[in-house]
Amino acid sequence: MLKKILILCPLVMMLSACATGGDGAASTPAGGQSTTQQLGVSALKMAVNAKCVNELNNMTIWKTASQAMTSEQQQNVQTKVCGCVSDKAPESVTAVDLANAAFNTQARTQIAAKAIDKTITTCLAEVSK
Repeated sequence: MLKKILILCPLVMMLSACATGGDGAASTPAGGQSTTQQLGVSALKMAVNAKCVNELNNMTIWKTASQAMTSEQQQNVQTKVCGCVSDKAPESVTAVDLANAAFNTQARTQIAAKAIDKTITTCLAEVSK
């Protein structure tokens, strides 16, 4: 129970800091994203980063390529690839997906998996250049 509370505290604090307009609507910060979408992007990036290494380790191409690397090199490449995937993930989902990712853990996991599938091969290619 304490773990759930600790996870929800930052989200509650962020939501309580949201500015509202005179009509009660959430303000839209620079960049055109609503606060909900920004929360969704952050939540999605965290979920993607957490799942990326596992997905990468299950790929045949990674298993083959990593055999020729030291563990430090493997760690560096994983960090670069998963950073790339986290950065590209929000581009591969809809605004509705981002809003769902902000508040729904199960949806966030599914959206993260979909985003990883769409971006991991591209990121592997970019990092290997």
